[in-house]
Amino acid sequence: MTPSALADLNGVQMVVIAVVVFAAGMLRGFSGFGSSLLMVPVLAVVIGPTTAVVICTLLEALATLMLVPSSAAHADRRRLVTMGVAGAVAIPLGHLALLKLDPSLSNLAISAAVVVMSGLVWRGISLGVPRGTRGEAGTGLVSGFLTGFGSIGGPPLVLYVLAGAGSAVQKRADLILVAGFTQAVAVVSMIGFGLLTFTGAGGAALMAPVFFGGGVLGARLFRRASEQTYQRVALGALFVAAVALMCMNVLKLLR
Repeated sequence: MTPSALADLNGVQMVVIAVVVFAAGMLRGFSGFGSSLLMVPVLAVVIGPTTAVVICTLLEALATLMLVPSSAAHADRRRLVTMGVAGAVAIPLGHLALLKLDPSLSNLAISAAVVVMSGLVWRGISLGVPRGTRGEAGTGLVSGFLTGFGSIGGPPLVLYVLAGAGSAVQKRADLILVAGFTQAVAVVSMIGFGLLTFTGAGGAALMAPVFFGGGVLGARLFRRASEQTYQRVALGALFVAAVALMCMNVLKLLR
C-alpha cells in the first residue's frame, strides 16, 4: 500500500482501517499475539492477501522490538529454542504456499479449527497435544507454516502456551519471544521469495504509528490485569478474531 493507494480509499475505509490497526496493536501489546488475526482479513479485502501478509508480518516484527526488553527475563529459553527453530524451518513452506495456492479455503479451515480449539481451552478441556519438546516442535512447525502462509501463526502458539503451566508473565513472554523470532525469520524469507516490495513496506510504515500507539496502551493495560483476566481476554480475543476471519472467508467464497 503506497500513499497513492491510500488516496484511493474513501473516508469510511480509512477510518475502519485505522480503528482495526489501532485495536490490533492494543491486543498485541496486551496479550503478545493476535494482531494479524484482526488486521489480515480487513487489509486483504482492500489491498489483496499477499500485500496484507507482508504488511502484517512487518508490523509484527517491529512490535517485538518494543516488547522484547521487558519479556526476555521471564521466558522459558528452552521452549524458545525448540519452537523458534521449528517455526523457522516451516516459514518458507508457508510463503511458497502463499504464492502457489488460493488461501481462502485453507484460511476457512484454519479459522474454524481455531474457533473450536479456543473454545475448548476456554472451558478448560485439554487439546491432547503432548507437552515437552515433541509438542513444542510440532506446535512451532504449524505456527511457522501459518506465519508464512497468512501471517496468522499466533493461534497454535497461544493455544499450546496458555493450556500449560506457568504465570501470565511467563506465558506472555514466551509468546512474544517465539513469535518475534519467527517473524524475523519471516522477513528474511519474504526477501528471498520476492514478497517484500515497496508497496508492502510503505504500507507498514504508514500504519506503524497507529499500530504502536495501540501497542503502548495495551502494554499498560496488561500491567494492571490479573492472571485470570489475562487468560480470559487472550482466549476471548482469539475466539472473536477467529470467528471474524472465518466469516470473512465464507463471504469471499460465496461471491
